[in-house]
Amino acid sequence: MAEETRFPFRMYSSRSDGIVTEGYHPASVEIIEITAGDVTVQIGTDTVEASVGDFLYIPAALVFRVTSREGEAALRAMEFDSSIIEDNMENFDTEIFYMFYIQSRNRITVFRQDHPIYRTLHSCMDEAYGEYVSKDVCYKLPIRANIYLIMTALLRYYCGTKNELDRMVYHNVMRLRPVIEYISAHYSEKIYIESLAEMITVSADYFTKMFKDSIGKTPIDYINAARINHALMLLLTTDTPINEISEAVGFSGPNYFHKIFKQYMVTSPLVYRRSAK
Repeated sequence: MAEETRFPFRMYSSRSDGIVTEGYHPASVEIIEITAGDVTVQIGTDTVEASVGDFLYIPAALVFRVTSREGEAALRAMEFDSSIIEDNMENFDTEIFYMFYIQSRNRITVFRQDHPIYRTLHSCMDEAYGEYVSKDVCYKLPIRANIYLIMTALLRYYCGTKNELDRMVYHNVMRLRPVIEYISAHYSEKIYIESLAEMITVSADYFTKMFKDSIGKTPIDYINAARINHALMLLLTTDTPINEISEAVGFSGPNYFHKIFKQYMVTSPLVYRRSAK
C-alpha cells in the first residue's frame, strides 16, 4: 500500500484477495476507484457490488469495507477532510451541503461508466493520481483542484433541483432537518415516531410517508441504521464488550441487538469484529 501524508488529503492504492481496504473516518471522506477485480462494498449498513472501473463515494463517519468477491482485487483512493469543501462554500450554500450530507449517506451509489458524472470522476482521479505519483513542483495544488471538481459533480448529482419532484424532496429534507438532528443526538435513547412528527407539526402517518419519500428509509429503519452504524464504529475501533455496545447504541438488550445487527449486516457482531483487520 502506498500512502501520502493525510493532511490536507492522502492518496493510496491497495490490493488483496480478501479485505482490500476498510476504515472509519470521523471527519474525512473518500473517493474510491476499483482498478481490478470484482468487490463487495459495505458502507455503513448498505452493501453494494462493484467491478473494475467503478467509483464510490464514502461519506464521513460511516464504517466501510471493500472485499474482493473472487480472486484478487485492487483499488486506488483519495481521502480528504470535508472541511476542504465546506470552508470554501458561501453561506447560502451550507443548506445545499446539508442536503448532500443526508442524500449521500442514504443513496449509496456505484458510479459506473454510463453514469452522467462518471467521466468527471475518472478524469479527475487520473489527473490527481498522476500528480501524486510524479510529485512535481506544487503537485498538491492540482490535486486540490481535482477534489473541487469531483465534489462539484457529486453535489450537483445528489442535490439536483431540475424538476418538481427534486424540489419537493429538497424542501422536505430541509423541513425534516430538526428530526434528523434529533435522531443523531438521541439514537441511544427511546425515540417515538409520534414525538418526531410533533417536531414538524404533522400526523404520525403523514410523517412516516414524508420521511420515506424524502430520505428513502422509514423512520424506524433510519433510527436502527443510525444505531447499527455507531455499533460498527465501536466494533471496528474499540474493544468494548458487545453487551455494552448494545446498551450504548440504544437497543433494549444483547439478543435484540444481535437480531437487528444480523438483519442489516448478514452476520453477527462477534463475527464482524473478528473479521476486521
